[in-house]
Amino acid sequence: MPTSFTESNNFSGHPFGFREKSVNLSFRSKSLKGTDINVSMFIKAQNFLRVILVLILSPLFLAGCFENVPQGMVYIPSGEFTIGTNEEDLENHALSLGLDKPWYADESPERRTDIPGFYIDRYEVTNLQYYIFCQSTDHKPPRAWRGQKFPEGEDNLPVTYVSFFDAAAYALWAGKRLPNEMEWEKAARGRAGFVYPWGDDFKTGIANLATSPRNKTGQGLKPVGSFPKSASPYGVHDMVGNVWEWVWDYYEPYPNNNFKTPAYDKKHYVVRGMSYMGVGHFSKKNFSKVVAMKSRASFREHIGPLAYKKDIGFRCAKDRPSFMERVFGIKPSQPEEEEQADI
Repeated sequence: MPTSFTESNNFSGHPFGFREKSVNLSFRSKSLKGTDINVSMFIKAQNFLRVILVLILSPLFLAGCFENVPQGMVYIPSGEFTIGTNEEDLENHALSLGLDKPWYADESPERRTDIPGFYIDRYEVTNLQYYIFCQSTDHKPPRAWRGQKFPEGEDNLPVTYVSFFDAAAYALWAGKRLPNEMEWEKAARGRAGFVYPWGDDFKTGIANLATSPRNKTGQGLKPVGSFPKSASPYGVHDMVGNVWEWVWDYYEPYPNNNFKTPAYDKKHYVVRGMSYMGVGHFSKKNFSKVVAMKSRASFREHIGPLAYKKDIGFRCAKDRPSFMERVFGIKPSQPEEEEQADI
């Protein structure tokens, strides 16, 4: 009796092993299902690891992005800024007054440049800070102290009667350095390149400057930060007024500067930031003009490095650590110094 269609499709005992094929298909399906499970678990594990890495690395990344500014300092970010000026003293006003150079002569040409980010002291170094340095190192104190310590009540006045080498020694002891001219000028003028730290117009009384021939010393030396309205765009105080400030550079011509002077001799250093002292014997009109001109943030004065005066002080700067140093404390490797052969 022939097998019915139902029976013939029952697959039992089929010579071609349909049942085995069905079993095999079932086995493969199970295998694929297991593979899908494994892939799914792998993807979940990957995503979990990603989350863990993000949680671990995010604080480190943020630590590298946000500035841990040293106490008492201001961060000056990298970026283009203006240094110098293209102005000219066409009427020879400065020379007609007996000054040693025309206005703007050693400040040209104006140029846009960029320097790495750095830190600079918010205020000029004070008597108290310098006293701690002298006590810690047996460095000779300024002669104006008339002893081992500054006069009572003058702890927050900017230290004066310090030479270039005194200032450099303090900076080294403090783990800092003197700013160079470009750093000083950027901190004073901001990215916009203001003429004065507070803007483009000279304003009487905004900084500790002499105001007339009868008042040649202004208000006298004042505690640092006493003139907040004179702060620069970055919040650096007393960049103009109070004291002249030593910077690291020799007094040299800027690139493509055509001014000639014997003072370009690598024996003079630059001081910046007009002091509280007067500018000499001039009429009231010329006195105010000279003070305004010398108070410009691009103005350069020069003096011998051994000089120490009652209106010269300084502030310090510091390099910004690299990303790896800020995050992991890893300092960049320094090339080994080659031993110098005896000549």
